[in-house]
Amino acid sequence: MTSDTSFRHPNIRLYNPGEFSPSIHWSEHQYVPHNFNGDVRRLYDYELMYVYSGTMIVAFEDMSEPIRYEAGDLLILAPALRHSIHLHSQSDSLVHLLGIHFDLYDELDITIDRDMVVSEEEVHSERFCYWPVHEGEDNPPVFARCYRSIPPDIVQAMEEIADEYKLKKPGHQVACRGYMLIILTAISRLQQDNKRNAAAFYRDQLLTLVHEMQNQIHLPYPNATLAAQLNVSEDHFIRLFKMTFALSPQQFLQHIRHQKAKRLLRETKHSIQQIGEQVGYEDIHNFSHIFKKWQGVSPREYRNTHSIL
Repeated sequence: MTSDTSFRHPNIRLYNPGEFSPSIHWSEHQYVPHNFNGDVRRLYDYELMYVYSGTMIVAFEDMSEPIRYEAGDLLILAPALRHSIHLHSQSDSLVHLLGIHFDLYDELDITIDRDMVVSEEEVHSERFCYWPVHEGEDNPPVFARCYRSIPPDIVQAMEEIADEYKLKKPGHQVACRGYMLIILTAISRLQQDNKRNAAAFYRDQLLTLVHEMQNQIHLPYPNATLAAQLNVSEDHFIRLFKMTFALSPQQFLQHIRHQKAKRLLRETKHSIQQIGEQVGYEDIHNFSHIFKKWQGVSPREYRNTHSIL
């Protein structure tokens, strides 16, 4: 991708991870219409955005071609950079995202959500958060704009932040800061893995399978059946899937089922039995056992603590 403009961040700071003291300004799971087209905007702070399902296409002011983000990918939006976001999916289902707004040095106070977004009619340049760069020619940025198929520990930490931010229990600011430091450390350690490039040939087919699993989460997905769709052996399929998504097919299926079960427990009055069936578990005892293994509490206990109804 080539640059159309010479964008330079207005407030740069040499990279020293020991100086990071991030604060969270907003965090939420988002379920957005599949044909969403956003306006051009700029932020005063940072935004992390993880794609659970669907496709997100982001056009940046300094790039001639947009970046396409698929399920499992992570976007890091820098302060001050103009961009627009467009969402798509293979069906009419909602696109599922998880967003986090934050700063790195605890330098921005947010009173209301719109304080995070720049009003071009009244720009306060001094409010743009610092952007960490490496020392050297042109000060290369520390963070990339796109990370493909990120490891599950990063996603888990993002989900913990979303829960802490929503519930706002005593000490949630400290907990959020700790999880964000874990995320930043994990991102900084990400290296290009040549083995994962071996799965690039199958990426589109794997993404199609993932969309199918996310849209029909209640169905069984034996590894042998999934492998047959790629016309590869079962063992080879499992390796390809894990190279791409950092989880085995069955671990991935359990993960997305667990996330949907948590949402249904929080946001609906469906019975535990009904929710178990909707996410693929006909036996309520099996569902409760697996949910508690993942979450540490039973579905009923989770609902009692987290329900928004």
